[in-house]
Amino acid sequence: MRFARSKRVLRLKTIDSCFEDLKESRLVEETFTADEVSDMLEGLQAVVRGEVEMELINTSHTNVLLLRQLFSQAEKYYLKLQTDVSELENRELLEQVAEFEKTEVTTTNKKVNVFPCTVEVTSS
Repeated sequence: MRFARSKRVLRLKTIDSCFEDLKESRLVEETFTADEVSDMLEGLQAVVRGEVEMELINTSHTNVLLLRQLFSQAEKYYLKLQTDVSELENRELLEQVAEFEKTEVTTTNKKVNVFPCTVEVTSS
């Protein structure tokens, strides 16, 4: 969670700097035409869209790597892991994760088990 949060904070700072750059470099005159404003907004949209897309792709790839590590470890011990993809959009569970993240910020030294984990063990 800390890793994801630090990456998110970094990306948000990057997006903030996109807006600051626009203000400092393009907003030097008192009056702008509609075309000038439109051009500025289109440029800003492209930059912000690129930053957000890059972060979404990076987050997705990071999650894949994490899952691959977990499944590899489970495979070594002949564990059979099952996933329920429908739970990934469960609003209540997502809110629980968000709440856990908030409490983790205040209690970073404590180890807390957020969700009970059920693992089916099979022997070969």
